Amino acid sequence: MKNVLLYSALFLVLIACGSSKEFTPQDDIAYQNLKELVDSRSLVIISNSASPFASAAFSRVANSNILGPGNNANNIDLTTNANKLTIKGDSISGYLPFFGEQNFGGGYNANKTSIEFDDVPKAYEVIQDDAKHAVEIRFRIDDKYRNSEHYDMRITLYPNLRSTINVQSTTRSSIEYTGRVSALEDGKE
Repeated sequence: MKNVLLYSALFLVLIACGSSKEFTPQDDIAYQNLKELVDSRSLVIISNSASPFASAAFSRVANSNILGPGNNANNIDLTTNANKLTIKGDSISGYLPFFGEQNFGGGYNANKTSIEFDDVPKAYEVIQDDAKHAVEIRFRIDDKYRNSEHYDMRITLYPNLRSTINVQSTTRSSIEYTGRVSALEDGKE
């Protein structure tokens, strides 16, 4: 009998934790504005931090304080690093500083170590998650300077204009960027 009560209580707790959030009318308006921004295909994302996949080797390097004060293998401040991802019409361009490991066979170029692309993506897809009030953009794109490197990109945007960019590469370790999205100003890129 005790086991039945314990399992019943545990089940109720799990259901309560998994219940969906109730959104206010302001939340709904912000989500609608976000969907319109994504539909416009005229937006820019500036990231303020990077979270590389922290392998044992990268962690050893990061622990040597080479990343600068306040940074560690799991979180790197980008507020003083140039970075941008722009969606303008059918084209997507990006310049994202890279921290992590480069695998052999990727055509390493010491002058072009960042993730850089400027092209029409392949398999562009927008997924709207009404239950979470989030919009996800997925696409594949080739590196601008390395013809053997390709990226699977997943961008998640939220109504408060927060963004995450997850990058999976064919020759580098994965990395995630956190930042803010905004509308692309006319005439600026």
